[in-house]
Amino acid sequence: MNSTESNSNSGPRAVYSFGVAAVVIVLALLARGLIYFRIEDLLHADEALQGLIARHILGGEIQVFTYGLPYLGTLQAHWIALCFAALGQSTPVLKWAAGVESLLLVGAVYLLARTAADGNRRAGLFAALLTALGPLYLIEWSLRPRGGHLEVATLSALALWALLKTLGREVSAQSDIVLDLKTNVPESESSPSSPSAQSTIQNPQSTILWFALLGFLLGLGWWTHLTMFPAIATAAVAVVLWGRGVRGKATGVAVALLAFVVGSAPFWLYNIKYSWRTLAVLANGVQDALRWANLPERLDETVAVALPILLGARQTEAAQSFGPAFVLWAVAAYGTAFLAALLTLRRAPATCRRAVAILLLFSAVALGVWLAGPFRGQARDPHVLLPLYATLPVLAGVGLARWHTVQNMFRHLALVPLAALLLVHVAGYRHADRLVIQPSLNELRVPPDLDMVRLILESNNATHIFTNYYLGYRLAFESRETILACTDGDPGPERYQPFADRVRATTQPIAYVAAPRMTTLLCGALKEKGIGWKETKVHGLHIVVPTTNTYRQWPPSLALCVPTTITVGDYPKTCRPGTSFTVPVTVTNRSVIPWLAVTSDTCVVQLSYHLVEPATGRMVRQDNPRLSPVPPQLARGTSATIQMIVEAPSEPGRYAFVPNLLVEYFGWLSRVQPDLTARANWREFECPP
Repeated sequence: MNSTESNSNSGPRAVYSFGVAAVVIVLALLARGLIYFRIEDLLHADEALQGLIARHILGGEIQVFTYGLPYLGTLQAHWIALCFAALGQSTPVLKWAAGVESLLLVGAVYLLARTAADGNRRAGLFAALLTALGPLYLIEWSLRPRGGHLEVATLSALALWALLKTLGREVSAQSDIVLDLKTNVPESESSPSSPSAQSTIQNPQSTILWFALLGFLLGLGWWTHLTMFPAIATAAVAVVLWGRGVRGKATGVAVALLAFVVGSAPFWLYNIKYSWRTLAVLANGVQDALRWANLPERLDETVAVALPILLGARQTEAAQSFGPAFVLWAVAAYGTAFLAALLTLRRAPATCRRAVAILLLFSAVALGVWLAGPFRGQARDPHVLLPLYATLPVLAGVGLARWHTVQNMFRHLALVPLAALLLVHVAGYRHADRLVIQPSLNELRVPPDLDMVRLILESNNATHIFTNYYLGYRLAFESRETILACTDGDPGPERYQPFADRVRATTQPIAYVAAPRMTTLLCGALKEKGIGWKETKVHGLHIVVPTTNTYRQWPPSLALCVPTTITVGDYPKTCRPGTSFTVPVTVTNRSVIPWLAVTSDTCVVQLSYHLVEPATGRMVRQDNPRLSPVPPQLARGTSATIQMIVEAPSEPGRYAFVPNLLVEYFGWLSRVQPDLTARANWREFECPP
């Protein structure tokens, strides 16, 4: 083919390629639109907080980390601020700012997969398709503006792409973003003199530019979220192991370090000003990881819960997968694609083998961080593993593309695992359930629509409220901050302290928005203080407005329910393993408030017990069935006797049960009255073999 013929074909080829790119983007938007209208139009408090930061940035505030979280940068919040400036401040704009931003990941995995496969555009296309129509978990998080989590996946993919280029990859003379489905021959098999062959750019100047890009992307990711660590570690190891032949390596590494500092500049400026607050949080996380180290349990959670979620066979926060067959389908499809990548590497160029090794190294480090980190109990929402979406579709795309270039009769079977993966993802969309991801407010689900709550508050002139985190920041964002909420201590420390300070300092009427158990404690406290109130119930929530005075203690303390005494009657001292026995337990309310009813047969204070080994003090089973005192309302100074059933462990041995009282969702009364669980109150029994 002469140059004239090549030029004559370049126009139609470009149109065709960009047409395919447009189709991929449209598919990505359709998938995100479907999940948005099915489940993700619900605003979460974490997302409302990002909206508040973006609004404040528009107002001139300089904020480099998310309120209260000195490890979650505000890169996404600045993007949201631009969207707010252009399209207005609303929940749809907030959600779709994240949705549009997630399309960058589609392009990033295309570039990474194509480069890893030695310029094979089909590998890039397969990876882009698997991201555009990604697993349900990826699409869910594509519409969650919670700051940084999915951005790290995008920045990791781009950093790995820059890393491969830095290590002397072949750089295409043609555009890296052009999709071409007409080329079936991998570029590694092309003749060097062919017009489609790629020219090798391996001079010190271009190498230093790639080092600079790599360092900047890693730095930007490090500021965005500390889960950028796997990409940083992978880049460091790869440069040491495979960077020997890179010209200008020493200078390039120095430039990369400087670019890293530039990209992560907000991180360093913040920590210099605030005494390295981020590193203190990181150190506490490491201590938590050591304290809760239990590798077998974490591995079991990862295999049974986290990985099915990542692969699209289970929904975030769901109690179970979409079915064993669904899980096997997803595992088999991804496994086939990965196996194809490994089996075809023997005949692949050395650069392709090196690229796959780097991708596998990144995946291993990301999993290692998950297994060793302080992420206990997060398996049902493993957002720390979101960076794996930088490599999962890429490894699958490279494997299937390599399979498809093999010149034999089975080459087209590579499309079967690709179709299976896409079907797994799309089938997962069908199972998406809004109720599963709807946040809980103690014992209640947060209502999707808070307009009625806002209306009742406004009718009572209550612009300052005490409430839960999951309600407070949504009400503040949705009301354009005409309603300010103090959520300090419910369930954790305040994120945006100015709200709490203004609520506690106001002289205007203050209202309380709470779930039933919290309301029961609150009303007990108001009654004890002699404060009158009026109460309105909407969506299961209680809106309490004091009428004669203001009560500012939030959340109401468990200390209101103590002191109390627990007296244990006669019980069997032996029982067979796995059986149960009955113990009469008398509970006396000696606190300053009555223990009120939450429902017609449930008291706010409930009786339960712990099981321990008396010889070692090891906790055998902390949580056991709850029982309510009878009657459900226990007045001050009165007692109730409950027949408590103790379930013995299934293993023979000597044990002790420790009676304790609790307010469900708030904690055990022993937190404020430690003598309840003192060793003197342990009641021993034996389970003989």
